[in-house]
Amino acid sequence: MTAQFLSSVAILVIVLHALHGVTAFNVASNSRSANTNLDAVSRREALVASASSAAILAGVPMEALADLDVKPPQDAPPASEPDYKTATKFYFNGVFRDKKHPEGYRIVAGALNKNGSVTLQDKPGGKVFDIPMKAKTDEKTGKITVDMNLSSYRPEFGSSIVATVTKDGCLKFPDGNQWIKDKGVAGLYIDGFAPYPKYRRVVIPSKGRKVDVTMISGKQVFDVVGVDLKEGKIQVDFPGKQCLGKFNRKAGSITWLDGNVWTKV
Repeated sequence: MTAQFLSSVAILVIVLHALHGVTAFNVASNSRSANTNLDAVSRREALVASASSAAILAGVPMEALADLDVKPPQDAPPASEPDYKTATKFYFNGVFRDKKHPEGYRIVAGALNKNGSVTLQDKPGGKVFDIPMKAKTDEKTGKITVDMNLSSYRPEFGSSIVATVTKDGCLKFPDGNQWIKDKGVAGLYIDGFAPYPKYRRVVIPSKGRKVDVTMISGKQVFDVVGVDLKEGKIQVDFPGKQCLGKFNRKAGSITWLDGNVWTKV
């Protein structure tokens, strides 16, 4: 058993050494040459590369991954600060849990007085609905409301149902139901290297410790896979590189080895 574990660790070290110097999730076109421009990567390439890297690591025990130190290399730039200003502006965005469908999720994304979207899935593997929404400020109360067209999801709801955003960012509906923002690693994130909400990152837990990560960069959408490791560490397999980050629950952020910080809204 010990020999198998050491062999697996050796494989992991070789893989990480081969990927050394590649930074995480930088979409800026004027970034360092070691970075990968995500806008130039096709969805098919993303999925193929993710599958390949996942296959390489399939024989590595979860304990070996969890014991990795998430420390930046010596030549890495200083980590940027979480973008709380933008997070506050979009506090009604996020990944929510519906009390009536606790195994599923709701993703609310959009700016005030502009067309946005809500993505719903009632359970893992279930049908995914993308519906239009518009958030605005109530002139009488000053509260933010979110008007959704749920007719394709539940015809009985009609073309308009309005939820009120509470002080803690939850969404309250006329029937008393509430969508509560997820407090764990699951969330809608601001990328420190790109403007939100046109560029946004979605993290959704999957089976076991795995997580699904969706990279939305304008009209480009990439799905990649990752692992939620113990002690707040997260590993994501991306085209041509494997990225390690540190999730800070209190700060609501993920800090990557290249200095990029994702801030949770």
